[in-house]
Order: sequence, then C-alpha cells, then structure tokens
Amino acid sequence: MEEETEDEKLAIIGSYASARMAHEAGLSVLACGQPYWVRIVEGRYLLVVLGEDARRLKREVDETEAKNRFWPPRGLDLSAPSTAKWPTAGLVGLLVVMFALQNEFPALADAGLNSREGLIAGEWWRVLTAVSLHADVGHLAGNLMGLSLFAYLSCRYMGSGLAWTLVLLSAGLANLSNALLRASESFSSLGASTAVFAALGLLAGYPVGSYLRARVEIQTRDWLVPFFGGCVAFAWMGGGEFPTDVAGHVWSFGYGSLFGAVAAWSGLSKRLGKVAQGGLLALVGLGLLLSWLLALGTI
Repeated sequence: MEEETEDEKLAIIGSYASARMAHEAGLSVLACGQPYWVRIVEGRYLLVVLGEDARRLKREVDETEAKNRFWPPRGLDLSAPSTAKWPTAGLVGLLVVMFALQNEFPALADAGLNSREGLIAGEWWRVLTAVSLHADVGHLAGNLMGLSLFAYLSCRYMGSGLAWTLVLLSAGLANLSNALLRASESFSSLGASTAVFAALGLLAGYPVGSYLRARVEIQTRDWLVPFFGGCVAFAWMGGGEFPTDVAGHVWSFGYGSLFGAVAAWSGLSKRLGKVAQGGLLALVGLGLLLSWLLALGTI
C-alpha cells in the first residue's frame, strides 16, 4: 500500500519512528475502507491518505492509538541481577547458629538486645546485634521463613549485596528510631522481624522507584499493585499484641520501602557489578561481626 497515485490529492495524518508503527496506524485506515500510503521523509515514516478523508481518518487513528496506548503491556524493568541463593541461606543459617549460642550462653541476650538505656549510653551496636537474637524457637522459625522469602526476592530485584545491605540498614535504623522515640519508658527488643519487614518494604518500594524512573508510559497497576500488596502483607503479619513490637515493624517497613524506591529510582542496582555486590555482602558480615565484638567487649 506504499504506492501513490499522482493525480489524487493526498494528506499526511501521522508521523512515526518506524515503518511498523506507521503500518499499525494504517490498520485503522483500512478498517474504514480507505487506502493509505507510507512515505519516508528525513528518517520519519509518514502515514498518507486521500485528502478528502484526511480529517475523519486522523480522528480514527488517534482514537485507536488512545485506546491501545497500553498495548502491548509495558512492564516495569524488574530484572533479576542475582539468582544465587547462598547469601540468603548463609545469613539465615547465621541466625540459627546465633540462637544455638544464645541458648548455650544466655548472657548473649543481655549483651546484644536493643535497649533505650544502652543506646543512650553509646552502645550503638545493639541496633544490629539485636537482629540476630530471638526469644524462642517459634520466634526464630517465623523470622527464618519471612527472611527466606522476602530477602531472597529482594536479592532477585537488586542483587544480594545491595539487598542485604539495605535490609540490615533498615532494620538498624528501625531499632534505633523505635528505642530513642520511647523516651518515657524502659524499652528493649530483639529479633530479626525488623529485617523481615525491611525486606518486605524493599519489595513494596522497588516497583514504585522503577515507575518513577521509567521513560515510557506505564500502567498504574504495575507499581500500585505490588506496593499495596506489600502493605496488605505487612498489615497481615506485622501486627499483634504484646510482646510483638509493632512499632519496630512499622519503622522497618517504612525504611525498607523508602530505600527500595530510592535504589530503583537511582538505578543503583543496575550499576553495581558482581565485585561491588560481593563487597557489600562482605560489609554486611563484617558489620555484624564488629557489632558482636563490641558487644562482648573484645575490642
């Protein structure tokens, strides 16, 4: 349909970046029972029709393009930088080892739990050591399940090193905020639940950041559904009665959502190579080790 009759008056009703896009638009013209032509001018593909029908056909093309602006669906760029399971398995295994040591040496709980009094005294490492302590087997089992799922999926989004760094950072900030803002009471807490909900927050916030970073029009559901799905999951699992530390869960989910959105919006996860990801993962391990050495007074 690219041939043109010289004695007929023609009109341009569209300009496209590729021949495929021009011919797809031309389908609306054919649907109206009219012919069309495609001309190439200065690298653009022009959709040409008979002049007497140009206004009506342009309206049909525009209406069709408006209806199909989300087709085919354009998904968010949620690539999987890392599918390795060993970083998550290793850190989850560390919690099991710490629980066994905690049962063997009960003094570990006092040395490492998060407390307002300890933080005021300058014992900052408690916000990290508390993540590796648990009250009982049920407490440990629930957190292991949550981390195995949410932390691993976060690693699939942004790589193991960055994901675990943000999980630990969010959990530490949540413990710090939770303890210092309870100035009127004696407060202490322990457990990896802050890490669990930090990882869930990363999963909820990452699609939001990807949406803000996107250069093309994306359906709202591509980021809104994952975000509210994370909020629903948090509401379902993050609440409870005493001794559940609901405030700590809220803080960790909030920090995780924020950091997940920033990581996606900045494109940081895509700029970090394997060496950088491995370096961040090593820093996570060193940070926990240093915190415990300080807690035990060995350095």
